[in-house]
Amino acid sequence: MSRLIAFLLVMSTIPVACGPINVPIPANMPSQTPTVILPPTSSPIMTPTVVSLSTSSPTVTPTGNEVDQTDPSVHIWSLGGNGWALRIREKMLVFDYVGGADPTPPASGEARNLQRGYIDPDELRSFEVYVFVTHSHQDHFDPVILEWQDQIDQITYFFGWQAGSNLEYHYMIGPRAHTQSGGVEVYTINSHHDDVPEVAYLVKVDGITIYHNGDYRSSYLEDFEYLQTITDHIDIAFVIGWPYVSHQHFQQAKLLAEMFNPMYMFAICREGDEDKSRQFAELLAEHGAETVVLYAEHRGDNFICSRSAVE
Repeated sequence: MSRLIAFLLVMSTIPVACGPINVPIPANMPSQTPTVILPPTSSPIMTPTVVSLSTSSPTVTPTGNEVDQTDPSVHIWSLGGNGWALRIREKMLVFDYVGGADPTPPASGEARNLQRGYIDPDELRSFEVYVFVTHSHQDHFDPVILEWQDQIDQITYFFGWQAGSNLEYHYMIGPRAHTQSGGVEVYTINSHHDDVPEVAYLVKVDGITIYHNGDYRSSYLEDFEYLQTITDHIDIAFVIGWPYVSHQHFQQAKLLAEMFNPMYMFAICREGDEDKSRQFAELLAEHGAETVVLYAEHRGDNFICSRSAVE
């Protein structure tokens, strides 16, 4: 079976176009050829981009008021820095959201919504919301997320450490943890960063397997072998886009690509460091990673990933 990489829609408040780096992509190039798809520095036209996810997940009949649960696409928004939001049918997954890190925040009175890379709880009322925090550092954890539970009826929290004693929260205490909630399976591999406990998340939902690295940096070969007992592939991976071959974060990402062959790997970077993500993507391709690597050029960039198996 070969997978066809097509071009679909990537939406952003700032027009974004995606194109291959170094090597042009023939119409039916197999996924075994290393490919990097990245937004260029500027584009006058909003150009669609695309991604295809193989899945055998059945269609879900709509039951929510505003959510089209029959839409099988995975919608992904950059929330700046380490933060990402994924809409999968009626579910919204939010990872490491920090609202105050934007170097160019909206002016007073301007909207702060998903289109701008912010979480407005009013936008999420129709969703089952799952909030993931890898660790307590301020570039990964914003206490504002705890206020959302007063405005969203269906919301579940996962923390990579003992963040409190609320029995409704999931504290993913190491060395490896597993829990399940509302059809969402969550696994962790655990480490410490500057003496702060933290995790990387592996999440399985609606036939999609997602990995978010956070700042995880530990015995990654052993931990990845453990994750292989859970899944033989990852569909969407968020990894630190550190463009230094000798650094452990780069070596982790390279091994993750080799062991799990993610269809799409998103490079995480500090806001303002997007050039490092580009360098990281190019290095990963040069070192033989057989995956598509993308990064968000702006907070609020939106990637729409269609799920289809192409024989």
